[in-house]
Amino acid sequence: MDAGEVDKKFRDWTVAKSNDEELLEMLRHLCSEGVPNENVRHRELLRGITINHILMANTIRDLKTTMHNLNASNERTQRFLLVLTVVAVIVGAIQAVAAIVSICR
Repeated sequence: MDAGEVDKKFRDWTVAKSNDEELLEMLRHLCSEGVPNENVRHRELLRGITINHILMANTIRDLKTTMHNLNASNERTQRFLLVLTVVAVIVGAIQAVAAIVSICR
């Protein structure tokens, strides 16, 4: 990716929709290419910060999705364990009643 492509992505703000690989490539370009004009050097720093912010937002969004999926799986597991616990209590109660009945005979 060259400077023109990075400029275009920031100019039309498609940088916000870029995937992580493209963002990392832009960061690589910003970190390795020289900026001959001292008047625009700060722009490259701000672009790097912006790209890092977008990458972090993507990571947080992915983590939220993962957490949501894990919570849904956890809820299913809890329901299953609740059913097993209720069945175990019922079976225990039936055995206790059966034992009492057999003792009383």
